[in-house]
Amino acid sequence: MIKKKITIAVCIAGLFIISIAWHLPIKKYNNDLESEATNQKRPSWSGTFEVPENVSWRTNIPPKGEPGDKLIISGTIFLPDGKTPAKDVIVYVHHTNNKGVYPQKGNEEGNGKYHGYLRGWMKTASDGKYEFETIRPAPYYNHEGEPAHIHYNIEAPGYPEYWLTGLWFSDDPRVNGYKIERDGGFSNIVTLTKDEKGVLRGTRNIILQKFKD
Repeated sequence: MIKKKITIAVCIAGLFIISIAWHLPIKKYNNDLESEATNQKRPSWSGTFEVPENVSWRTNIPPKGEPGDKLIISGTIFLPDGKTPAKDVIVYVHHTNNKGVYPQKGNEEGNGKYHGYLRGWMKTASDGKYEFETIRPAPYYNHEGEPAHIHYNIEAPGYPEYWLTGLWFSDDPRVNGYKIERDGGFSNIVTLTKDEKGVLRGTRNIILQKFKD
């Protein structure tokens, strides 16, 4: 009888421990991402929830010495009226290197394990402007068809994170006939020019929209 009572007590204690462990918060990545701040599950393309503290409207993405043509992309994000600048919009971008791969250093965390280190965040001020400096990416090395691109995710107060069709370059022959799903209210195809220092520059403006994924 004593042994039976002990066995029952051990089983109850074990179930209690398992119950506690089951309800502990777990941060997941890949196809079942979870934000510690919001407890909201995020798909693998997300990234705005990893925004650093004190993020600026402008960011410099590549480390010093990263090979490739220097590129600066800027733009303004508007409210749905297409005229009023949108404040406090988080812009998350990531892209391949000049060889068409997402490069890693080996110490990446979170989505850096999948998106590589060529990624960055910006937060618009009252003028709605954002800008990032990087290198021009190459198309994926392992298949043909998709244009070279820069991935865009945005999130704003009242607008849960959503993705846009990547930024494409007008001089890329792959652009012709390729499907555009979410252009962001303006064309996602950017024409690049060179400034007096030989830096490539382009503009992508965006209008906020709500999407269900």
